Amino acid sequence: MTTVDHVFETLLKRDEASHDEQGICDVTGHGSNDKLYITHTEHSGQWGQHTAGSSGFRAKQQAPTPLALTPFDCCSLSFQPFEHPVCARNEDGTGTVFDLVNIVPWLKLHDNKHPLTNAPLDPSSLITLHYTRDGKGEIHDPVSFKRFSEHSHIVAIATTGNVFLEESIKGNRDLVADVGFKKSDIIILQNPHAAPAFPKPADPNKEKNVVKSVTAVLPQKKAPLPWNASPYSTGRPGASLTSTSVDPHTATSTALFDEEELMFDHISNPPKGKGKEKDVGKRRAYVRVVTTLGGGSLNLELYCEKAPKTCYNFLMLARTGKYENCLFHRLVPGFMIQTGDPTGTGSGGQSYWGTPFRDEFDTKNAAKHDSRGVLAMANRGPGTNTSQWYITFKPTPNLDNKHTVFGKLVGGEDILDALEHLPRKDGTERPSKPVRIKEVVIYQDPFEDYKSRLARKLAHRAEAETNPRTETKPKEGNDTNWFGVKLTAESEEAVLGGGGKGGIGKYLDLKRPRDGGSGPEEPPETKKRKKLGFGDFEGW
Repeated sequence: MTTVDHVFETLLKRDEASHDEQGICDVTGHGSNDKLYITHTEHSGQWGQHTAGSSGFRAKQQAPTPLALTPFDCCSLSFQPFEHPVCARNEDGTGTVFDLVNIVPWLKLHDNKHPLTNAPLDPSSLITLHYTRDGKGEIHDPVSFKRFSEHSHIVAIATTGNVFLEESIKGNRDLVADVGFKKSDIIILQNPHAAPAFPKPADPNKEKNVVKSVTAVLPQKKAPLPWNASPYSTGRPGASLTSTSVDPHTATSTALFDEEELMFDHISNPPKGKGKEKDVGKRRAYVRVVTTLGGGSLNLELYCEKAPKTCYNFLMLARTGKYENCLFHRLVPGFMIQTGDPTGTGSGGQSYWGTPFRDEFDTKNAAKHDSRGVLAMANRGPGTNTSQWYITFKPTPNLDNKHTVFGKLVGGEDILDALEHLPRKDGTERPSKPVRIKEVVIYQDPFEDYKSRLARKLAHRAEAETNPRTETKPKEGNDTNWFGVKLTAESEEAVLGGGGKGGIGKYLDLKRPRDGGSGPEEPPETKKRKKLGFGDFEGW
């Protein structure tokens, strides 16, 4: 074994021993770098740069993004620490720092154009900057000796090129060169207290003295709120502020009530004081179900004020023809007969919305299974109403609070009796003779009346918004009084007594004499007031 191999083997064994020792320390809990507090290294620049050190370049090794500020000790063109800093003044009072060895070749290649603003930049207009450094090479203020950081407000004096903190130039005098300066000579190199102001690109039309026409911005008219707007907001700005899974929303949006729910509430709870809406018959629907059983029909009355959503579902399915050719698929004599399934199997059918909807047997004044001919919804459990319904042959109180009652039979008792006595297939609840629904004729629908009234109301509102109300002109024929005399200027003057004529206006021309009469005028009698209370207590 050579000497080199021996040395290498010795170093390898030492490395393995150090690893074993580190593993023991990790197991026992000693030597771990995990702390329950933020260390000085983490706080000073490893993850945050919270200290007042001038390690701007070391904390930002990579080139910054377009929205990040250039470190104060770096060139804005190369993003590397500068050695010969110069400054190019901008129109807004700020300055861009470059390294002389970088900006001069750039200006030669790009026809003396500013790298950031594309404005004309003469190399002779560059201002040489003089930074003050301490023994460690850190940049600091020459007056207060405070180190520069990314949180410092740094300015330069154009006449001398000296760089200070903003707090050290009060008095308009450069304390290093001992010369005075004007306010216009101050160049802002870094201002973290204000929003990051990036240099604006040069206007190409400015040199041509082109005057642009300024168009007046008219105030936009506020959009009218929808008719179903609620007094509440959607809460999206708050939700987006506190949740990362919600898209950001900055504008407050008004929550909208569901139009159908407003219609159901209007039908079930009519406004007070309106006689037409108090009539229950106006808020109920009347339909006729035509069957194939000898052409007989079942006349039904729907309780729209007690079960509005269920009645609306029945009426909309009937309007779209979903109940046509439906089979009476289940018959239990002495109990009920069921239909409403387009498939005829008893397990099909959908609601008008395509999903099951809620029950309405728990609402105020809900109807009960208290008589023969009650119309109710079939379901598979709570909140599973679709399209199937049934008619009872006798009172069935055991179905209360389980099925929604939304109507009753008001005509066609003979047809209901005939349906109850239909023969059934052996061992099943299906009638042996198929009986179907031909059609459903709707005679009265309060929901359609509500929609038509609402459409007229919205049309009238839209017309009022587009065409504001103008002054109404007097109609012809309104210039005649009760006695049939046409009113003119002369007739009005005669009636009012003007022009020395008679009439009630003659009393308006009377003038009471100022000085006259046989004796002095008596003062008007003052009405004595009755004293209340205990009187005046000043004399006590």
